[in-house]
Amino acid sequence: MKTQIKILAAVLTASVLSACSDLATFDYDTAVSPMAEFHEVAPKKTVAVVPFLDYRGTKYYDATQTKQAEAHPAGDHGSLLLGFIPLMPAGFVEKEQPENSTGFVTLEKFEFDLQNDLTDAAYQSLKQSGLFTSVVKADAAEQADTDYIWRGKVTNTYYGGNMYSYFVTYLVSPVFWVLGAPYGTSQNQLWIKYELIDRKTGDVLWTYDYRGHDYITHWIYARIGKDVSMYPELMRQGMNCALWELSQKLPVLDK
Repeated sequence: MKTQIKILAAVLTASVLSACSDLATFDYDTAVSPMAEFHEVAPKKTVAVVPFLDYRGTKYYDATQTKQAEAHPAGDHGSLLLGFIPLMPAGFVEKEQPENSTGFVTLEKFEFDLQNDLTDAAYQSLKQSGLFTSVVKADAAEQADTDYIWRGKVTNTYYGGNMYSYFVTYLVSPVFWVLGAPYGTSQNQLWIKYELIDRKTGDVLWTYDYRGHDYITHWIYARIGKDVSMYPELMRQGMNCALWELSQKLPVLDK
């Protein structure tokens, strides 16, 4: 009987692990929240979106980001294989730059181009917002012929995941998964500083710091492959929050 249980558990483990998705991409269209619109703000100016900047490494020498550096050290940490150790509640992984890593809870790889994906997302939200008469993309501020430049500085894209072994190792925990117990959890964080810049002078006229995070629970019956699905939603929330505040400031900036 014990042998049969072990064989069943091994089969369940292999089945669940083989069901994991291979690849996920950053798709702004999957965000559930609608893009913010502000028809009451009379659009008078033009803006160019330039490539977002990767500032994730600045936390190691920027005193204002000391806590972030302590909470999320460089590189990858942990291992999902820890769940094979008896009396461990779960295996875990932490990823500072998830697009440069493999082995998530239910996903193998995240295809994410920070610079281009977030720039395109900002472009879509700015066009939808109605705050400007024209929204374009430019490779650099010098190439734009607009009143303003929109730029983003990304300081955090942390991913954290847990795969639950329930203190009995992955050899037995699939029995709990099949009965409906959670398979694991994934956490996504996105920190961005948005900036509106006067194109002619280069002066930063307005900034907005967004620090968003969310998590998702995985079951073997649902949310497999959704480990990084919250990044587009966090970006949408960040843009909506930033654009709302800008809608309050823009009339003053236009004068």
